Parts: sequence; structure tokens; C-alpha cells
Amino acid sequence: MSNRLVDSPHEKSMKFLKDVCRLDGIDLLQTSKIYKIIIRIRGRSGRHYEVIASREVGLFSQVPWEITVTGAARKNDFDSERTLSYTASLCLDIHEEKRHLPIGDRLASLALSLHNDVKLAMDIPLIAQFIVCPREQLYHVYMFQDDMVVTQEIIDQQQDFDEVCDMFDEEDMDAFDEFDFLDEDLFENATEDAFLEEKEDGNWMQDFADMIMQHFERDKRKS
Repeated sequence: MSNRLVDSPHEKSMKFLKDVCRLDGIDLLQTSKIYKIIIRIRGRSGRHYEVIASREVGLFSQVPWEITVTGAARKNDFDSERTLSYTASLCLDIHEEKRHLPIGDRLASLALSLHNDVKLAMDIPLIAQFIVCPREQLYHVYMFQDDMVVTQEIIDQQQDFDEVCDMFDEEDMDAFDEFDFLDEDLFENATEDAFLEEKEDGNWMQDFADMIMQHFERDKRKS
């Protein structure tokens, strides 16, 4: 009778993952951290993917594994700060029914799916969008999501809006709620085309912030 201990489910799943990573186009990278797994995949489309799984270190930690997927047009785009801007996050949430499986099994399944990304694109539109997106355009893309492509411009505009909101404390926001200049009458003569022209001009967020400040200062002078 062998005295060899039976492998745990985690160890078995990691062995399975290593076997999958022996396939041409799927590579398991060496890392210095126990709870960090990095896999590089070349899809049949010619696009490349990097899957990173990580979790908090701790013997009794119940924090689940966090998995991120990044796509690139070229394999070496992952390797330097200069070319990293040409990569984009892929908001993938596939294989939901396999969340109960050990991390090695889940990563192996994900790697095989991305390896056959042309077939995956038939079921997940964001993969199709990523595959056809020119590398030069990836420079401007932050994330591919199911319902939209998030660009860096959208991120910057959101940050600008958050900065405007941070300028007001709670009392200011209470006073802001009482303003009547943002009611429907303000926009009753505005057209959708006019709004789009302002948006395309690139200054609409600043104009909106200036309008808020002007009315805010006017209200303070009245009080």
C-alpha cells in the first residue's frame, strides 16, 4: 500500500491546468507569489490574452480568487509600460456554473475558451469587438464590456465630473437641490442636435461646471 498522500482538489486542478498549458499557444508563466497565477493565450484569431488570478494570502482566508482578462493585438504588448497602453481589459464573466470548481479547473476552461476565441466571439459580442478593433484604436480603449466600449475619454470625463461634485459639501448640495434652474423649462427649447454638438466640441463638461458655479455664486449673493 502506498504511503503517498492523496492530492487535494486544488493540487489536482493545478496539475490539470499545467497539462492544458502544454498546448501550443497557452503558456503558464512563472511567478514569485503563491496566490498569483498568470496565463498567456494566443487565440485562433491571432489576438493575445493574459489571464491573471490572484487572492489574498492567508491560511484561513475565505476571499475568493479574483480573475482578470486583458487582451492585446501583439504578445509583447503585455511586457512594457510603453506598449501596455495598447492593451484593454475584457469584462468577461463566463463559466458562471463553474465557480464552485477549484481555481485550476476554472482557469483551464477559460484558457481553452480564449484559445478558440473565434468560436467564443459567436457567443460573446465583446470578444468579437475586441478581435476586429485595430491595434491603434486599442490605445484609446479602457475596457470592453457587454453593453459598451469604455474609452479613456469616458474615464476622463467621469473624473472631471467627480471633481466638480467634490467641490460641494453637504450643505452646498442641499442648497443645490433647491435650485430651479435645472428644471425641465431650462431645456424645453434645447434640441438633441444642439446637445450632441456641445458634446462633440469637448467642452460641454466644463461649460456645465461653470454654469453650476455661476448659479451657486448668484444664490449665495442673494442670501
